[in-house]
Amino acid sequence: MLSCHALSVHAGRTPLLASVDFQLAPGERLAVLGENGAGKSTLLRLLAGESPGPGLRSSGEVHIAGRRIGAWTARQLARLRAVLPQQTDLAFAFNALELVQLARYPHDETEARSLTIARQALRLADAAAFEQREVATLSGGERARVFLAVCFAQLWETQVEQPRYLLLDEPTAALDLAHQHHLLDTARRFANERGLGLLAILHDLNLAAQYADRLLLLRQGRLLAQGRPDEVLTAERIAQGFGVSSCILAHPLRPGLLVATAAPARGASV
Repeated sequence: MLSCHALSVHAGRTPLLASVDFQLAPGERLAVLGENGAGKSTLLRLLAGESPGPGLRSSGEVHIAGRRIGAWTARQLARLRAVLPQQTDLAFAFNALELVQLARYPHDETEARSLTIARQALRLADAAAFEQREVATLSGGERARVFLAVCFAQLWETQVEQPRYLLLDEPTAALDLAHQHHLLDTARRFANERGLGLLAILHDLNLAAQYADRLLLLRQGRLLAQGRPDEVLTAERIAQGFGVSSCILAHPLRPGLLVATAAPARGASV
């Protein structure tokens, strides 16, 4: 289980997260939603065991596999969770294959095995064509697929003792429509095959409804709602969380719901 209790972050007196509690079980798919500045990326950084950022102070607890996240060594933690960040800048001129192969470093294996897994991970992420390309020369969408392959390579094993987690911070932001669906569907299948807990920060409510088992909605650092998509994505909650009007419809192409949104009329309340 990946869990947090009373998780808070402050910038001076300003709360970025305010006493957030939730759990992510192995095999579960969770989408984190909220307007800009709601605290989504701050939450993900703490769940990953990272610092909340310079000048910020945090309190509360994060546990992974029954232990405080700070009790794991960096090498152990690298085997338990993989993180796709928003920013993917590199300080060195790695090609895509070299970068993905680095994700195998914590696993103490032969060069041949790490190379084989890196190539398989690139193929799975639809990034094999970039194998010899320097990552800095790739477009934002191409780079996102390479870094997804990094996450896949890091958690490639199917038989492990501890539950593991895949954490994605706005993974679809730089992708075209087809690759948005491909990335989320591939991540979902990858997680299902390995029993991983999958958490993704998303801005598209319809993608969240389609690919997540459960949604977590933040507003101004506080947990506004969590539950099944049909429980969280109501017109009232969407108005509270995003300040827009919405209509919840039956999806015409698949089981589930479709969210239509519009800015409220000038002077109208939502």
